[in-house]
Formats: sequence, C-alpha cells, structure tokens
Amino acid sequence: MPPKPFDSILMLWSGAYLGAVFFLVAGLLPQGTVSIGLLAQLSWLAVVGSIPTTLALAAASRVASGTRPIIVASTLVLVALTMAVGWEHVDFLLSGPRWLDHPRRPLLQVAMLSVLGLLAGAGWLWLILGIRVRRPAQQATWIAFSIVAVGLLTAAIVRYRAYDYSIAQLVFPAGLLSGAILYLIIRNSPRRIIAVGLAAVCLLFGVGSRFAPALVTTGQREVIAQSRAGALATLYVLPHVSQGTGLQHSGAGCPEPKPILETSPIGILPDGRRNVILITVDALRKDVVGRVRDGRPVTPQLSKLATNGVSFVNATSTYPATLFAVGSAFTGLSPAELYLSPSLPETIFTRSRAHIDQQIAVLPDVTWFRLPIVRQFLAPGVETKFAATDADATDALVARLRQARQDDASVMAWVHYYAPHDPYESHAGFAFGDGKRNAYLSEVAYFDRELGRLMGYLEADRWLEDSLVIFFSDHGEALGERSYWGHHVYLNGWMVDVPLVLWHSAFAPSEPRVGVSLADVAPSVLHFLGLPLPSDIAARSLFTLDPELPNRASFSEAFPVRGRELFDSFCLPALDDATIRERLRSIRVSSKGYEPKGAVSLDGYRLIHHRGADEAFFFDLESNPGEDPGLQTANSEARRKLEAELDSWEQAQLRRIQCRLQLSGDRVKTPRPQ
Repeated sequence: MPPKPFDSILMLWSGAYLGAVFFLVAGLLPQGTVSIGLLAQLSWLAVVGSIPTTLALAAASRVASGTRPIIVASTLVLVALTMAVGWEHVDFLLSGPRWLDHPRRPLLQVAMLSVLGLLAGAGWLWLILGIRVRRPAQQATWIAFSIVAVGLLTAAIVRYRAYDYSIAQLVFPAGLLSGAILYLIIRNSPRRIIAVGLAAVCLLFGVGSRFAPALVTTGQREVIAQSRAGALATLYVLPHVSQGTGLQHSGAGCPEPKPILETSPIGILPDGRRNVILITVDALRKDVVGRVRDGRPVTPQLSKLATNGVSFVNATSTYPATLFAVGSAFTGLSPAELYLSPSLPETIFTRSRAHIDQQIAVLPDVTWFRLPIVRQFLAPGVETKFAATDADATDALVARLRQARQDDASVMAWVHYYAPHDPYESHAGFAFGDGKRNAYLSEVAYFDRELGRLMGYLEADRWLEDSLVIFFSDHGEALGERSYWGHHVYLNGWMVDVPLVLWHSAFAPSEPRVGVSLADVAPSVLHFLGLPLPSDIAARSLFTLDPELPNRASFSEAFPVRGRELFDSFCLPALDDATIRERLRSIRVSSKGYEPKGAVSLDGYRLIHHRGADEAFFFDLESNPGEDPGLQTANSEARRKLEAELDSWEQAQLRRIQCRLQLSGDRVKTPRPQ
C-alpha cells in the first residue's frame, strides 16, 4: 500500500533530522567520552540544520517526480543561485597574500564560480537520481558513493578549518546528503515508525536543552569544531542575536593631545647611546617555554636567557594573530583602535626615526610579510631584509649589527622568527616523535637554537651595555584544544599568554608579576629612548609599573576581520564616516564563522566576553589552568570585578576612538550646549 501524504512528509523530516544529528555526532567520534549536555546541544543544532535540509529534500522529491524540462530548469536556477551567493566566498578565498594582487585574479574568480556552479548542479542532479532509483542494488550503490562524498566534504571542512565561513558552507551539502541517505533507507522500511520515534526523541531532547548563545561561542567551540556543522548557527543565527553597534558620542569634549615624557628612572645614564633590538617569534605558546619532552628540554636557550633578564610572568597578547598583535606592540594602541584608525598610526619606528642612525628589519620570506600593509604599517621606511629560514634571519641580523658597530651607528632593529608557525615540520636534531604536536615542538626547538645564537652574539659584542633587547611572542597557538589548530578565534591562555623578556646590562634578573600586555612594549621603547609618549594611549611603560602590582588588568580582543578587510586595514590614507561605522560593526557582529570577543586577565582569573552572543566565560587559572568551560569558578565577586574591568576598558577604548576620529577631520561632532 502506498504511503499516505502525511506519512511521506514525516519520513522526509525524520530522515533529514536524523541525518543532521548523525552528521553532528560523527564529528565527536575521535573525542572519546561525550557528555549528555553536549549531545543535547548537538540535538538542538540539528533543529537548525534540519530546516534547510528538509526543505531541500522536499524540493528534490517534488522535482524528481516531474518532467525533464522541470529538472533542467531547477538545475539551472540552482546553478545561478549558487554562483550569485558564491561570489562573496570566492572573493574571500582569493583574498590571501598570494592572490590579492594576482594579475589573473578576475579570471580565477570566474573559474572558481563556474566550478561552484557545476558542482551545485551535479549535486542537485545526484540528489534527484537518488530519490528516483528504486532497485535495491542501485540504491545501495548510490548510498555508498554518497557516504564517500560526505566523508570527503567532512575532511575538507576539518582540513581547512570550519571557522572559515566560506569553507563552512560545505556543511550544508554534507548534512543534506546525510539526510538523503537516511531518508532512502527508512522511506520504504516496514519499521519506519522507529525512525520517526527516534527523531521525535532527539527533537524533544534538543528543544529541551534550549538555545543558549554560548552554544556558538568559542568557550563551547567543541560544539562547532568537533561537530563540523555548528557553523550553521554561527553564520545564520548569531548575527541576528547581536547587540547594537552604532558609534555614539558621549557628549564630553575630547582633551587636547599632550606629549608626555616619562621621568621615572630606569637606571641608565641619560646621555649614553641607546639601541633597541626587538626579537619576536610567531605562534610561541608560553606553556611550551621550559617544557621537557622525553627527558629533553624544548627551549633550553630561552629558559636560560629568561633567568638572566626581566621576564614578565603575566604577559598577554592583545590579539591572536600577528598583524594586530605586533601592531599593538609597535604603537601602544589596542587592535580595535588600529583597525578603526582614521589614518596610518605612528609606530616606534616613525617616532624614533630622527633619533636613531639605522633602522633594520629582518622578516620571514613568506608572501604575507611581503604585503604592502607590513611595510607601510609595521616598519615604514626601514631597511628590510627577508630571510628564508630562522637560521638565515639570525645570520642577516648579526651581519647588519656588526656593520652598524663598525659604522658607530645607533640602531633600532627588529627580527621576526617564523619557525613555530604552521605548517609544522620536524628538524634534524630536534625530533620529539611523530604527530603535529611533536612537529610543533621541533619547530620551537629549532627557533630556540637560533635565539641562543643571536643572544650569544649580542653578549659577545657587548650590545647589552647600550641596548634594550625585548623578546616576545606575538601570540600563542592552538594544538588541538577545542579540536582547533593554529591561531585566530580564541582568547584562552594557550592563545594569548606569551613570553615577554627584557635584557640590558643595567637590569637585574627578575620575574615581575604585574599584569602587562604587548601594547606596553611601545611606550617602554619610547621611554628608553627618552622620547615623549602619546597621551591618547592606555598602555604604560614597563619601567614605570610596580613589578608586584597585583591588580593591573591586561586585555585582549579578537574580531572576525579576515581576507581583503584585513589586508586593506591600514592601506587607506583616511577613512570616511561610512567606512568607520562599517568597521565598527564588523568587530561587534559575528561573521566569517566566529564570534567577536574581548578578554581580561587579572589576579589569576580570566574572563572572556563574547560580544555578539553577550555571553561570558570565567576561569580560575589556578584551579582550571586548561580553561575548561565546564569547570567555571563560582567566585561571583571576582567575576563581577573582571566584568567591570572589561566593560570600563571597552568604554574607554571606544572613547579614545571617538576622540581620535574627532581630532582627525571632526567626524564625530560634540553636541552644542543648549
């Protein structure tokens, strides 16, 4: 007896919903134990995911029973729709340093759009074919090939990071195929009522868990990264939950900028030669420093050198990516202030140019560091050399410093080591075993050797007698935490806690416990050189801080600015009002697959606030060093204190942005008194 219409609809929904559930849960298989709470969240996500998949399956079922012209027409419509929607994603995927200025970029965009359209059309026809086949052997063949396709799509999502909003679109065809597979299995089954009951139980389980904005914040990112499909909620739900983002002026007048010259003594004669040597490294986690693996230290040189310098125990990065992190260190501005700057900000290089004989930069020979944004913003006008390896970087800087000594020239030098950045490769002599984590440790050990070589030269050639040497990592690195690799997105300790060490012959070895951030590097350099500090920055010179100050907070933030937006950040000579407002909106609203956020670290606690979802996660770093979101501390007083600190900092940050805009073209008007 043929199924009744309502029965067919029920089978369609059950297959689509269960397919979404199974696709979500499949991402948890490598994780071992799974909590009931997480399964409940995944079941709720399946509610979101099953809506478009059910509609698509229903449309395919209706078209499959139609004539050939209807099938052709629906395919052409889908191809056109895919190409129209795909234009933004193709533009994003071709916005990296390799493609941004490629002479054939428009041709590549058209080619990629054509491929997307053909894949969408082929997928639609494949789905229709699966619904039309009735013979068991043909159906089994279709299911087998579809399972392979789902596996390939899932592998692509995992390989290219589900937080990239363009890659996350693969979630839909993978979920749709999963639902179609189950629908074909159960539609003619005599026990299909079991599938309906199971789908109903999962639905009640998911709805009963209710939607929490925290579901799609990075504090609970295992729901996204492990499931490979939570991006649906991130992309299509959270943007509508976000707070208002208007740039509202408070009405108070902005103070006139006043140059500030720090007078606090730092134990160095005022008339002596002063050089600054900045040593930075990409993606070095603080918890790797001093680690021992299989009886071998990973960072013997850095560990030894840190004991001989001023090593800040509680240092944090301002941003989990190089551009804004190093930008903060060179300007003293927060990442949002950099991104919303109406013109190219002053850096320690531009401010000290008239006071230093030579300015040198040795950068990695990778396409990212050859972008105009790096030369124009981080080190404009600096003599720049690109090094293929960390060993080459050491050799290049040592050669330039030797020449400067011979010329009796004062210098400001910057070298950026790159080895710990992904992709990770094991180095001969630094093997710690197989796997990505061990390859990362090998990269760190290789960098550590080069740091030791450079510091050995600086000590032998007596640079520390007249030079301030500053070492820091721009940010940390995720090594599988929350099923995530690389950087961006997170503000947990493994991403923002960084080593920060100072050396000078006048400094006694110490381990200050005061909270500091990379933004404090810029005023410290200016202070050391005896130059005025800008009055419109919140950062402080490290030399003026009480080393044991227990209650100085440090702040970090992350926002979904990527692709062309990122590479064009500082390329405009001035920003108009519309651009400023759009940039402000972009750092407050979820997009590109992840959540904008701010974090404050203070007194052994860390609070991470997810701006779009308006959710916060609070961690006691002593009892919960891994910052497990399921083990949040119940210290309500400390939590309120950090919430107040972060809110105060964000309000002051916005005020500085408003004032900077007003002083640079009067974009934000002060209301006239009535």
